Amino acid sequence: MAIHIKLIRNNIKRSSSYGKFFAKAVSQGRITLDEIAAEACRNSGFNKGDVIGVVTEIQDILKQRLSDGQTVVLLGIGSFSLRVESMGVDDPRDFNIRLHIKRIICGFLPSGRRKNDRHILYDVCEDVKTVWQQGFKP
Repeated sequence: MAIHIKLIRNNIKRSSSYGKFFAKAVSQGRITLDEIAAEACRNSGFNKGDVIGVVTEIQDILKQRLSDGQTVVLLGIGSFSLRVESMGVDDPRDFNIRLHIKRIICGFLPSGRRKNDRHILYDVCEDVKTVWQQGFKP
């Protein structure tokens, strides 16, 4: 497993790292639920309809449980929770949900563990290597 990278320049003038180059992951395409279901069928005894049905049901449950204010934990994958972005007010009595809530977003925290009490090793990133994007190498 490998992810492709390319270098991009930071063009934000007020940034302390303005002009420096940073690695950016380059997508190698997308995969749809149908393609995931087909791959799961090849790797298991389930049929495509069963896989799509289970994933669709998980999606429905995830949406319902998140809207109930719960955090949804999928072992080996991670945790999903809803977060609120709002504007700040000086006095709590001035806060109005309709005026000051900007949006609700879904947060995702991949499952992982601390490595040597320092860095977190995310399960979905384990054993992934990096390679230069084809046709690009400084």
